[in-house]
Amino acid sequence: MVTSVDRQALRRKYAEERDKRLRPDGNDQYLRISDEFAHYLDDPYTPWTERAPRTDHRTVVCVGGGFAGLVVGARLRQAGVDVAIIEKGGDFGGTWYWNRYPGAQCDTAAMVYLPLLEETGHMPTEKYVHGPEILAHCQRIGRQFGLYSGALFHTEVTGLSWDEAGARWVIETSRGDRLTARFVVLGTGPLSAPKLPGIPRTPAGPASK
Repeated sequence: MVTSVDRQALRRKYAEERDKRLRPDGNDQYLRISDEFAHYLDDPYTPWTERAPRTDHRTVVCVGGGFAGLVVGARLRQAGVDVAIIEKGGDFGGTWYWNRYPGAQCDTAAMVYLPLLEETGHMPTEKYVHGPEILAHCQRIGRQFGLYSGALFHTEVTGLSWDEAGARWVIETSRGDRLTARFVVLGTGPLSAPKLPGIPRTPAGPASK
């Protein structure tokens, strides 16, 4: 049985729900990740490893080791192009590396969301896969396409400038690297840093007996 739909009522309802979530302070409602909160930027998953600064030249450097960097890196390796990935975290995975809270799950069907399934031979175990499986798939891509070779983990790009005379990019990092590349691919995202709610804190009271 077909029933009529009050489209105007639906629009009003959507507008009401949207307005509940809109705030004039926008991102200012969140606390800055600095000072006493700076430890939230630390990587709790992979130990930091000291290394000497690098001065390599690459044909392509990808900034970011999430899906963007992994797919570009994989396709370039297939084409025989020299490529390296710079990643802030201690491994590949992007948002799925950093966000590992219990029950984390993708809201897009895995056969659409996960890249390079045919190439890696991976069959998703669920329609909406959970975070650990997505992270493992990212690492699978890295292994299969040799992207761990030359990857710079726990490294942030701090400077990116064009050298006109050398026709190349100069890439400076938080680890003292000064790399050069003919092309740079930016695959950065905002989901590696937590958003701390600006909830006023009160001093802890006496412990209950």
